[in-house]
Amino acid sequence: MKLEKIYSPIKEELGRIEDELRSQLLSSKDKFILEVNRYLLGSAGKRLRPSLVLLSAKTNNHWDEKVIPVSVALELIHTASLVHDDVLDEADLRRKRTTMNTRWGNEPAVLTGDYLYFKAFSILSQLGVQKISSVVSFAAEMMCEGEIIQTCKTYKLNLSEEDYLEIIRKKTASLMAASCEVGAILSESHPSVQKALANYGLNFGMAFQIIDDCLDLVSPPDKMGKSTYKDFAQGKMTLPLIYLVRRLTKEDGKRINDLFHKDRQEIITLLREYEVVGQSWQRAKEYLDRAKEKLKVLENSQAKEALSLLSDYLLESLVARVEKYQIASALNSSQSDLSYRGNA
Repeated sequence: MKLEKIYSPIKEELGRIEDELRSQLLSSKDKFILEVNRYLLGSAGKRLRPSLVLLSAKTNNHWDEKVIPVSVALELIHTASLVHDDVLDEADLRRKRTTMNTRWGNEPAVLTGDYLYFKAFSILSQLGVQKISSVVSFAAEMMCEGEIIQTCKTYKLNLSEEDYLEIIRKKTASLMAASCEVGAILSESHPSVQKALANYGLNFGMAFQIIDDCLDLVSPPDKMGKSTYKDFAQGKMTLPLIYLVRRLTKEDGKRINDLFHKDRQEIITLLREYEVVGQSWQRAKEYLDRAKEKLKVLENSQAKEALSLLSDYLLESLVARVEKYQIASALNSSQSDLSYRGNA
C-alpha cells in the first residue's frame, strides 16, 4: 500500500496546504529568512499531521475552510520541533538533506524553530477559534514537556517502560491526537466522535514513535533519510533498549553496564539475539489495534477507510525494514485505554 493511494481522498486539499505553506514561509522580506524557509520547503516530509487533520475533518459531511490554515499551523509546529530536535541531537541529516544546524549553525536553527512556532500560533490566533487554539497549545506544551523529561533521563538504564511511554505520549502522540481532534471539531462532529478521533491520533502517535525508535536502531541513514543511531549514541533509552536491558540476565551484567559503549553492529547483534525488535513491533501493533478500534464509532466513509489503512501502512513499514528479525510472541501488556488529556 502506497501512501499516495491512502491520501487520495485528500489530494486536492493537500495541494492547497502546500500552496499555503509556501505563502506563509515566503512572506518575509528578509533575505536570510527567505533562504532558510525555501530550504525547509525543499525538505517536505509525509505531511502526516495535516493529513490527519484533513481525514478527521472529512469523516463528517460538514466542511470548514479553516481546516486548511489549521493544518498549515500544525505542520509548522511539527517542523519547528524537528529543527529543535536536530540541534539537541546534533543530527546532520534530515529528510535526506543536511540539517539546518549543520548548514547554518545552532543559533540560527534554534531561532528558526522559534520563528516557526510563533508563525503557527499567529495563524491560529487570526482564526479566532478558541477551542482550536486551546487544543493545539496544550499539545505544544506536552511536546516540550516530553522533550524535557527525555533530556533529563538520558543514560538511565533503569528507565521503565511506563516512563518511556509517558515521554512519547507527550512529545509525539499529543500533536497527532490534536491533529485529529481539531479536524473533528472544525467539521462539527459529535463530541463522542471528537474524543474517538483524538484517541485514534494518540494511539497512532504512540505506535508511530515506537516504530521510529526501532528504525533508528536498525536502519542505515541512506534508507531512513535522516541521521540514525543518534538517540542511542546520546543515551536515550527507547523501547527496544528497555526490553533488551530487561532480557539480559544477571550473568550479563557487564553487557548492560557497557551498553552505551558498544558499536552499532554489537547492538544489532544483541537486538537480534534477544528478539526485542519483535517485542517492540508487537507493542506498536497493540496501539494501532486500539487506534483502529476507535474508528468504529464513525460512519463509513473514504476518510475513515484511509485512517484505518494509515495504521496498516505504519506497521508494514517496520516489518519491511526488519524482516530479518523474527517477530516475537505477543506481550502481556495492559489493554487499558490511553487518555489524551487526563494523564498529562
